[in-house]
Amino acid sequence: MDGVAQADRDDVDRRVGNLAELFVSAGWGFFVVGGVVRDLFLGRQSGDIDITTDAMPEDTSSILEGWADTTWDQGARFGTVGARKGDVMVEITTHRSEKYHADSRKPSVEFSSKIDDDLARRDFTINAMAIQLPNWRLVDPFGGRTDLARRVLRTPLTPEIAFSDDPLRMLRAARFLSGYQLTSPIELENAMGVMAERLDIVSKERISEEFAKFLLVERPSRGIQLLHRTGLMERLFPSISNHENLQAQSIDLVSRNLELRWACLLWPVLQEGILARKALAGLRASNATASRVGAIIDAARALTEAKNNDHATARRLLHQTRHDLEPAIELLNAYEQPPLPSVLSAIDQIRKLEGDEEFQLPLDGNEIAELVGGEGPLVGEMLARLMDQRLRTGPLSKKDATALIQDWRKNP
Repeated sequence: MDGVAQADRDDVDRRVGNLAELFVSAGWGFFVVGGVVRDLFLGRQSGDIDITTDAMPEDTSSILEGWADTTWDQGARFGTVGARKGDVMVEITTHRSEKYHADSRKPSVEFSSKIDDDLARRDFTINAMAIQLPNWRLVDPFGGRTDLARRVLRTPLTPEIAFSDDPLRMLRAARFLSGYQLTSPIELENAMGVMAERLDIVSKERISEEFAKFLLVERPSRGIQLLHRTGLMERLFPSISNHENLQAQSIDLVSRNLELRWACLLWPVLQEGILARKALAGLRASNATASRVGAIIDAARALTEAKNNDHATARRLLHQTRHDLEPAIELLNAYEQPPLPSVLSAIDQIRKLEGDEEFQLPLDGNEIAELVGGEGPLVGEMLARLMDQRLRTGPLSKKDATALIQDWRKNP
């Protein structure tokens, strides 16, 4: 087959060539499908191989039992059976179509005996190609290979049909536009604008998962601009809908770290961690992700507000932002709002003089309880005052800390 490197072709044959022979011998078709086909033409490495067939799930399971080390059929009612043989993992799905009903958050699934029916349900033409094995025949009824060469993002059927069948595809369009540096035809963008409200039937969890994948492509800026142009960004985040240029220019400049990319997206208007956490909670992002994004934003705000370069200020900034300092600086640099050089210099000095570990107190809660007579609230107060003293003046010895507590007890 033209356009696929022989080494990549040999790799696919090594992984599933003999399995294809088993399906064909049993009278069934065997097609490598979707992203792996797209990536074969681009010369990119692919992970697991997705297969589609006209065999029903029970027939697929029967063939796999004689080939695989392990099989699983939890997805059989949706037509999918998985298997592993050595280092090869595959998912084999009966040709199918999926559709969302007007008031449903979950698609209905219908099986088909035709490969073209299966490809028609795919999101975009570049993912609606299949290679029939073992003879390596390309099945490309919607011109995906041409679109890939022209760097155009189209849907197999009309955009209205594609987005109605699965509204999440509108968000996925941003990921593919950015990840493969594609262009979007006006009819695709028009459909996204008209059908943006269809996203409301998609679960927040699916939206959050897809948005995370989008943010982690190398340069998300094209997708950010697409979401703004079509009104999807306003639907997802009404408060940040007027900051297209800032976000698009800045998000490509920061590292491919999910929490940092989220913080970069939200920073123009949500410059308080609690607001960022609420926004992400609304999308059902994980608590860990929302918490880290909020911490990065709080750290960035603290750095922008810092005007003094004394050691006490540097210690307080380190104490507040230590785990999020570098991502916060990266975020601010991307938005051309760098912290004052004198502040960063003071932080570096403290790190060199006092180490880069968490600031520690020479007394723990139990030791303080003995000094103050075991009074719970007072122990917390003394710990807070000791840390405040540590941040103002530097490291404390156990003797100094004990003397301070005794003095505070005498002179509250």
